[in-house]
Amino acid sequence: MLQKIRDRAQGWIARIIVALIALTFTLFGAESLLSYFNGSQRDEAASVNGEKISRQTLDTEVQRAVRSGRVPPEQQNEARRAILDGLITRTAMEQYARDGGMSFSDQQVDQLLVNRQEFQDSNGHFSAELFQRRLGSAGYTPEEFRQQLQEDMLTQQLQNGLITGTFLLPSEVKQLAMLRYQKRDFRYAMLSDSALEQPVKVSDAEVQSWYDAHKEAYQRPEEVKLEYVVLDRRQLPEDNQAIDEQQLRQRYEQHRVTAPREVSDIVVTFGDQRTREEAQQRVDEIEARLQKGDNFADLAKQYSDDPSSADKGGRMGAVTEGIFGQPFDEAVASMAPGEVSQGVESDGVFHIIRVDNIAIDSFEDMRSQLADEVRQDQRDERFQQLAQQLSDESFSADDLKGVADRLNLPLKRTDWVSRDDQFGGDNAVLGEAGVMDAAFSDDVLNNGYNSEPVELGQDRRVVVRVTEHRPATTLALDDVRDKVKRSALEQKRHQALAEQADKVLASLRRGDNPAGLEWQQASGVTRDGSEELSAELVNAAFGMPHPQDGKPGYGHAATGNQQVIFAIDQVDDEVSDDQISTMSDRLWNAQAGQTINVMTDAIRNHADISTN
Repeated sequence: MLQKIRDRAQGWIARIIVALIALTFTLFGAESLLSYFNGSQRDEAASVNGEKISRQTLDTEVQRAVRSGRVPPEQQNEARRAILDGLITRTAMEQYARDGGMSFSDQQVDQLLVNRQEFQDSNGHFSAELFQRRLGSAGYTPEEFRQQLQEDMLTQQLQNGLITGTFLLPSEVKQLAMLRYQKRDFRYAMLSDSALEQPVKVSDAEVQSWYDAHKEAYQRPEEVKLEYVVLDRRQLPEDNQAIDEQQLRQRYEQHRVTAPREVSDIVVTFGDQRTREEAQQRVDEIEARLQKGDNFADLAKQYSDDPSSADKGGRMGAVTEGIFGQPFDEAVASMAPGEVSQGVESDGVFHIIRVDNIAIDSFEDMRSQLADEVRQDQRDERFQQLAQQLSDESFSADDLKGVADRLNLPLKRTDWVSRDDQFGGDNAVLGEAGVMDAAFSDDVLNNGYNSEPVELGQDRRVVVRVTEHRPATTLALDDVRDKVKRSALEQKRHQALAEQADKVLASLRRGDNPAGLEWQQASGVTRDGSEELSAELVNAAFGMPHPQDGKPGYGHAATGNQQVIFAIDQVDDEVSDDQISTMSDRLWNAQAGQTINVMTDAIRNHADISTN
């Protein structure tokens, strides 16, 4: 194990470091060394001007993207880089906005939330129950959503300021609209190999010439043969360890502590309609009536300033933390079902709260679920132990077979593979982010070591080892002769067809009607095309010259394996006011987007950004 380090160590300072590392391994294992050097960085995915973006934040955003359907579950590892890049940009933009004096207050966030239709009931009132349900399905806590909304509005303020000066010339808009909505009547005819005067052939000399001119196309990339092992949490065998009653009870208590509370609430506001003192008097009056035994629901209907819950006797349903502020949450957490609080002031509002129920099933009803969770914990613990063992043993071993045997993992082998291969089937894991980077790293490729475990999400670890290596090289002509001949023949055929098309055009422009042309008619064609015409053909038609002096505009273009002869008979440039307006909106959005992109790039380029 230490030989690898000694091979890289030089001088007396290095020997001291080797000795210290050896002691660390002996006492605590390899992971302790990595934790010592990288512990603080493991929690940090990136930093923007000193502001940390945690790995937990990144993981949360990835899961939200998967939950929303924006990212397929099997692609979440590949999406992490793009999502982190978005978080970096958002953080840099928010910092720039705040530094420029922009702000979006908590009161503005509250007003925005109250006015959003997706959080309003059928009467148009803000519904806390609907708010919680929508946020829960999207994977947000109330505080997370409020913070992101505040950040988004800051960025929106900045972007609105950037695009205020965007303007367009009316003549420019009309000209572009005329191009965009132009209609063409034209004829077209296909030229294929049958139009050639003689079949196309290539000589050995032409094959050699093509090969010499395109050697870069016949490179064999740098390749390796690999051995690798995969530790997959999901494929670990079931742990037969017994689960006792105490473990189930402890797990149930964890659920009970964090379970949502169903509450009823009498809300007393102050500020616009009454002073704080008047609100306190109103709270005292309600408390006095509760002491006398008055019905909570009746008092809620009479006194509560929250119309959406007052109509239901104050019932709010299940409430999660973060919606009504910390004092409210602390009061609810401390109360038993049926208990009523005194007035609680939270976020500028008084609440008189009754806990109606703790939303949790009975222990017996949850027994099966609790047992599954305990087994999952055991599996997770087993996975972490094996991951630690994989890290330690792959570091110290001189091969990978022994590691696989000791961890009871299958040792997989590949044929020759390159860094850029597309992997599938049994070797699909090699195509995931970071695996081939590890295989072609200096320690693995050149020094013959096992790689460090590559983390693939939370559930898998991969270790790779290079067993054979061959550098990139140009393949000999004899090895690729058929491929070279096909390419040379195809290029010569295209050239021959283009030359034949030129002859046909010259004849048409002289007023002749070349034999063998089978014209097809297309009328009123727009750039959007039609079901009958391919997009490639339509694009080519709109690149042809206009008719002049009563004569069609002729041209030709390659489409697929053919040459197409075009005769443009009529061009209609008339546009309506609606089309001009639509074009103006599109151009404005494009110009505004370009302005924002340029400014965003500038803000990022001037930011101190680091990633781990």
